[in-house]
Amino acid sequence: MRQMIMNTPIISNQFLIKQLPKPTVFINKEFKVVLASDKWAEDFGFQGQDYIGKSIYDLLDKTSTKWSNNLLACFDGKFPESELQAYLDKDSKEKWFEWTNIPWYDEQENIVGAILQTEDVSEKVKKELKIEKLEFLQKETGQHGKIGNWEYQKSKDKFTCCEMIRRIFEVDDDFEINIDNSVNFYKTGYSRNTISMAIFSANQKKTPWNEKLQIITAKGNEKWVNVSGKPLYKNGEYVGLIGIVQDITDFVEKEQKTKDNEHLLKTLINNLPLQIYIKDTQSRKLLANKSELQFLGIENERDIIGKDDFDLYDRDTAQKFRDEDIEVMISQIPMLNKELTRTNTNGSVITFLSSKIPLIGENGEVTGLVGISMDISEQKQKQKELKNLISVTSSQNKKLINFAHIVSHNLRSHSANFAMLLDFLGNEKDENERLKIMGMLMDSSKNLMETLHNLNDIVAINTESNIIKKEVNFNKKLNSVLKQINPQLNKAKATVISEVSDDLNINVVPAYLKNILTNIITNALKYKKPNVDPIIKISVNYVQNYTVISIEDNGVGLDLKKYGTKLFGMYKTFHGNSDAKGLGLYITKNQIEAMHGKISATSQVGIGSTFNLYFNDKN
Repeated sequence: MRQMIMNTPIISNQFLIKQLPKPTVFINKEFKVVLASDKWAEDFGFQGQDYIGKSIYDLLDKTSTKWSNNLLACFDGKFPESELQAYLDKDSKEKWFEWTNIPWYDEQENIVGAILQTEDVSEKVKKELKIEKLEFLQKETGQHGKIGNWEYQKSKDKFTCCEMIRRIFEVDDDFEINIDNSVNFYKTGYSRNTISMAIFSANQKKTPWNEKLQIITAKGNEKWVNVSGKPLYKNGEYVGLIGIVQDITDFVEKEQKTKDNEHLLKTLINNLPLQIYIKDTQSRKLLANKSELQFLGIENERDIIGKDDFDLYDRDTAQKFRDEDIEVMISQIPMLNKELTRTNTNGSVITFLSSKIPLIGENGEVTGLVGISMDISEQKQKQKELKNLISVTSSQNKKLINFAHIVSHNLRSHSANFAMLLDFLGNEKDENERLKIMGMLMDSSKNLMETLHNLNDIVAINTESNIIKKEVNFNKKLNSVLKQINPQLNKAKATVISEVSDDLNINVVPAYLKNILTNIITNALKYKKPNVDPIIKISVNYVQNYTVISIEDNGVGLDLKKYGTKLFGMYKTFHGNSDAKGLGLYITKNQIEAMHGKISATSQVGIGSTFNLYFNDKN
């Protein structure tokens, strides 16, 4: 025995106390530690430290009011109840200790302090907290998710379930649910057969189950439930079942409503006269309606899901579509009504109005795009036909104006001239003068007939409803024309060079071709340069659906900036030649257009002119 400090009782068997297996500490009435077991020092991290004589409050840092009151109660000879208290060790790890405090008596049975014993109950507390949390989560999950649990104990033939199960089955409080009558709540047919087989398989084959089934509640209401179960075995022997039942009626009804809406939407988009598709951010198809599938020549929608444009189109087309997709998704700006052409599976070219709209998720990020294409090939064709009709109408209007010009000017001029000459003839007595007037009347009659003949030719060209084209060897027709105008060629000392091969055949109205070649070649002779022998060069080229015959001369040429718009007009002359009537090129233009061709000209003053005749190979 030894004296520790002033007012500190003498403790015998100190060595024995230090070796106590249970954490124990002795404190005096000044709350100072007198002695402690090594186990206590170890639990609280005081090994190797001088804790004797220090206040228990300073050592433990934090203590509760209740704990302090318990110590004071010990000093009064009372035995307070044990208390749980948390403690943070040197690594800030939380530990839970159960403190038991009893009075400390000396040999004379005087209370000299308190004996404190602790038990590390951290694992126990954690387990209790875990159980408490699980119970809370189970309760809340059951309430919010409408999930109930049940258990069947074979040994007691006892079926127990939570309140939620009773609420799902809508049974009264006094109704006793058991393993047999619980099956009867399942709808007759598939649902009841399925749950019966599940229970049997669990018993015989140790098979768990998870099924979506229908029940008829005690109140006659039909519900959808998700029921799961598992057999329990102990030492290989079947001892019972556990499981859960979840009321999923709301979910199933919403799911069915969603399916109905999806079916309605799909029916709608499949019957729209539009091609509709949805792509992800990698331009892979997620959805395509019936029109899109038909255009791509795909029968089943699942055959297109996951494919991108490189799987469906040629590389250039696919790259163009991919670039458009990226631009729309990055900018988040829709591409609306862009006109483009696509080649169908049968090789035909179709014109579309294409729109691409970005799909933006709740977080503001693009998740893909919706594409809408409308086939406007028919509208484009009608638009083209309308333009052609407008063009034809405009051309007819111009021709009508020319005809009106002929009637109002030329014919009127001829009739006025006739009237004037006849008046002179009636009043003239001199025979010689009368003969002169008769000569002038003959000239006027000749001019009138020529005008009427030209008018008849033009009317014939523009009113011919059934233009019959034939295959004609070009050089043979050219030689025929050159033979006919040979005197004029010889007089002008002209040279005609044809670079056209002898095997060139073109589809034309033979008479029209003859007249066209005659007009253009004789024009080259009329408008030759003085003292320069004419050279006329004829060549061939091919442009799209046209065979192009070019007739080039070295004549005086024409200022097309000044006269280009009037070049093929009626009665338009530009060089002051006395024999120029201004009808040759007009008739030529009408004849080649009647054969669905066209004519153009290039010319330079003092150098010459080239006329390009476009003969349509298809129409």
